[in-house]
Amino acid sequence: MIDQRRGAGVGTLPGLLAFVMLVLATASTAGSAVTITLAQFKQRDRALEARLLREFEQRHPGIKVRLREMPASSDLQHQQFVTWLAARDPSVDVYAIDLIWVAEFAAAGWIRPLDAFWPARARSAFVPRLVQANSYQGRTYAVPRFTESGMLFYRKDMFRTPPRTWRALEEHAIGLQKPGLAGFVFQGKQYEGLVCNFLELLWSNNGAVMDAEGRVTLDRPEAIEALATMVGWMRDRGIAAPGVTTYVEHDSLQEFTEGRALFHRNWSYAWAVANLPPSRVRGRVGVAPLPAFPGGRSTGTLGGWNLAISSFSGQPDVAWKLIAYLTGASAQRMKAVHEGRLPTRLALYEDPEVLRANPHFKTFRDAVIHARNRPVSPVYARISAAIQLHVSRALVGAEEPAVAMRRAADAVRRVLQQMRGLEKGGIAWRS
Repeated sequence: MIDQRRGAGVGTLPGLLAFVMLVLATASTAGSAVTITLAQFKQRDRALEARLLREFEQRHPGIKVRLREMPASSDLQHQQFVTWLAARDPSVDVYAIDLIWVAEFAAAGWIRPLDAFWPARARSAFVPRLVQANSYQGRTYAVPRFTESGMLFYRKDMFRTPPRTWRALEEHAIGLQKPGLAGFVFQGKQYEGLVCNFLELLWSNNGAVMDAEGRVTLDRPEAIEALATMVGWMRDRGIAAPGVTTYVEHDSLQEFTEGRALFHRNWSYAWAVANLPPSRVRGRVGVAPLPAFPGGRSTGTLGGWNLAISSFSGQPDVAWKLIAYLTGASAQRMKAVHEGRLPTRLALYEDPEVLRANPHFKTFRDAVIHARNRPVSPVYARISAAIQLHVSRALVGAEEPAVAMRRAADAVRRVLQQMRGLEKGGIAWRS
């Protein structure tokens, strides 16, 4: 017999009923929790990233985020993402993707268009070129989380003003370089970074990979002169660091931060690295837009990472909530202040907290707004491979600049013709 004098404790009938209801409610809540997976490369500040994801979960109690960290290599990330997406793998909901993958993934049907989630009014708060770069055939497929642009870093203790032309950079470098101190260091290995370096010279010489009608123009004089200038850094003028044809971003930046180069081309993130310990040149680094040819305009390559929803995710509405949070003003402000990441929201370039932590962002704002995107194409990987091969061969002396550009142009034309042939046959391209 139940003792009614014990009130509503667990031992009473009402208490037992309440306890059972509580257990059922708890089980129901636990069972209704949604887990979404974000695949991205290891962030610069992993503690900050964990904090952001925890805050998201606190704001959305029924959602848990599983982080799948990828290797730092962009090429390795791309290979893994293509493997998962081609297999229609539903285990990843949100992918952090490079700008140059957007058209490829969209054309393959691997990522969802976001126009229903991200209306034009919301997009207007972002850097216009980044919105354009995340679009394909009139639809938007990814939201920019942070961005980058090619910039010139220099020893401000040795130069009052940075050079505005490539010729001026060469003259400064020739006059001041010495054993153990190269004139210029950049990314010269045969990979995507080399294409970015080459395009910055090409664009600043009023050239392009393709013209407005889609005709390949890599074999025109502007392109040949751009490549000949790079080759001259290696041979005639000898201002390039000795190992530059093996350097990616990290290697070239290390040369500069060790005090072994006067000028350095890299992405905007390099500022923070160059001005923090253990950099040997911290406090003596200047940053400026890249030089140009006479009559041309300084232009950096647009870069950055963007969030997209997998077409095979079973919970796109939940995935969008994570994207909206991570690309929101608060999260971007934290990335800018603590990691030095360039925001994709225009208003943050005037944010007092952001500018206190990154006064150099005033310089970067115009560079990002005027930076150019690489060709938007589902076969960009093939286009890039052709440019990489022949620019690299010219830098190591295996091809003369005019020959290298003619062969690169012919290779790109073949890739585009093959793509058009497949499209006419009703076959979707898979790069």
